[in-house]
Amino acid sequence: MFHAQRLAASRLAFALTFALAGCATAPAPLEPPARAAAAPLADVTLPPLPDWTDRYAGSNDGDMRFFEIGALMERYGLTRLAAVEVQNHYRDLSRAGAEGGAEAWFSEALRRARAGDLECGRDVEARLAKAPFIVVFDLDETLWDQHIERFGGCHDVALTDASGKTRHIQRTPGWREAFERIRALGGEVVLFSANLDDPTWAALNAWTVDGIPLPAHDATIAAVLTNSYLVRQSKHEGPGRANPRRGHPVLEASKDLRLFDEALDRVIIVDDNPTRLFQPRNTRWYPAFDADAWCAGRDAGDPVATAHGVALARVVDEVEDAVRWQGEHGGTFADAYVPFTIAGRERVRFLMAGDGWSEGDAVKYVREHAADVTD
Repeated sequence: MFHAQRLAASRLAFALTFALAGCATAPAPLEPPARAAAAPLADVTLPPLPDWTDRYAGSNDGDMRFFEIGALMERYGLTRLAAVEVQNHYRDLSRAGAEGGAEAWFSEALRRARAGDLECGRDVEARLAKAPFIVVFDLDETLWDQHIERFGGCHDVALTDASGKTRHIQRTPGWREAFERIRALGGEVVLFSANLDDPTWAALNAWTVDGIPLPAHDATIAAVLTNSYLVRQSKHEGPGRANPRRGHPVLEASKDLRLFDEALDRVIIVDDNPTRLFQPRNTRWYPAFDADAWCAGRDAGDPVATAHGVALARVVDEVEDAVRWQGEHGGTFADAYVPFTIAGRERVRFLMAGDGWSEGDAVKYVREHAADVTD
């Protein structure tokens, strides 16, 4: 037994000696390498998402990176629209194969944006800043349907592309009256499509008003924005800077209404696809325009066709009502319109279902408590 105790003690002493020696001779932990200074482009670029998340990945041409818009604004003193224009110009330069590569494209895109070179129009920001309210319209399935069958020639425009494929486009009934009523109220009209740039511009240039292509008809619309103006957003933007859990990351390339009004007090969007939007308090959902149903049933009293025929007029009725309310009660246009938005409409329905209120009473209450309706 004594021999066993001595053997155990000897083993323990050896283990302690080895451990202490090891601690004494182990090299000091390595200092982490100094972080290399990030290039200006890398510093404001959001990491790419995998292609399977992007429905347009197969159609993308050039470097379609997304920029961290808030970082561009802060670092280079840009407005939000100018910052997104940097992204737009960068992509254009990459598609054109301009000399110098990515860093040179970024420098040139930044120079163009600072010079006020906006694809959507040189004086857009100044014009929109003066507007009492702005109505942004989506295009596909909102202002037109370009996936229709030919009901005896029921289409406004036929476009044939380089491959020989023809698109038949039918515009939503009542579009011109809607634009004219909004303009008569003092508002501005903006068109914003998530679709690819080139086919959208081709279709818009074939849409004429008084013989003038719509994008050039300044009396009707203030600006046109397409796919290159879509943004993603980091969780570190806005309230997420100090606390990322309060941030609002946007993964799906989306339309940002702050391009037109940073405070979101004067702008709404009319759109059939809320998955490309992240400001429901300013979004008026629009039932997707089905040109096939309208063409087939418009002369037969079909209820769906009839509804399509008056849908845009109903939106402008709401705009007129909001302008009237704002004139009588003050506040912002967005607050006056909020009962008709995705976020506000749910509050109206909740009140109607809970206390049996009329729609008019519920709308009035939501307007009077507009601050309670949030994104």
